[in-house]
Amino acid sequence: MRQYHNYTGRDITVVICAYGTCEYLENCIRAVKRQTVKPRVLISTSTPNDHIRGLAEKYKIEIRVNPDGGHVKDYNFAMKQAQTDLCMLAHQDDLIAKTFVEKNLDALNHSRRPIISFSDYLEMHEDVVDKKPSTMVKIKRIMLLPLKVPGLGGTGFGKWLIQCMGDPITHPTVVCVMKEMPHELFRERYKASMDWDLWQRLSRQKGDFVYVSQVLLYHRMNKENATAKLFAHTNARYEEESEILGRFWPKWVVKIIMHFYSKTAKYY
Repeated sequence: MRQYHNYTGRDITVVICAYGTCEYLENCIRAVKRQTVKPRVLISTSTPNDHIRGLAEKYKIEIRVNPDGGHVKDYNFAMKQAQTDLCMLAHQDDLIAKTFVEKNLDALNHSRRPIISFSDYLEMHEDVVDKKPSTMVKIKRIMLLPLKVPGLGGTGFGKWLIQCMGDPITHPTVVCVMKEMPHELFRERYKASMDWDLWQRLSRQKGDFVYVSQVLLYHRMNKENATAKLFAHTNARYEEESEILGRFWPKWVVKIIMHFYSKTAKYY
């Protein structure tokens, strides 16, 4: 397969998004630091404290402090800290496999015009990685099957097809090609679906959605998960997903899809 780019570890920044005094932050940092291909690493936070500062000092990582915090604002601030061609936001609850950077760089280097790359994942419960993919993971893998067809991820139809029934792209697995990102990254009016909103907008651009069909991330499922909190306390996700699906389908089709799609809440 032809190689179009020469991205190396120097070309990617992994920005670790830290908040509060998360007990899993150090494990996240260790996973980033043990990569087979070493990336640049930063910590971004809007809640600087001794816990975060102590770990940053221990692992010799620079901290960038967002003075105007908030769920979506924190993600936008973190992305803008990267001064490299590529950026990945590492969630403090999650763990990336030791070949995460290596595998993504290889896939991006073999794409003519990559926009984002992303991978498969498995869920973790109580610090234990699931032995088998959950129902949610299985559904996402089925939705992403079209991208296993060579070249389809570079077509408007292929990028439409994988998203027209929901969002199969798991945000913590995504590596962004910064020159392809819009000026307005994650939009604040989307509290629960800001990532899907961004992927849908990016899908209109020329270029490739690069799918690495290997498990390269372990996603922690717990009650402190932002998505879980939104499901528990607001109707934001249902409303936002209905609106985004309306970009693909007429209203009567959206109502049918949402009847089934809303049932996914029980998996968070």
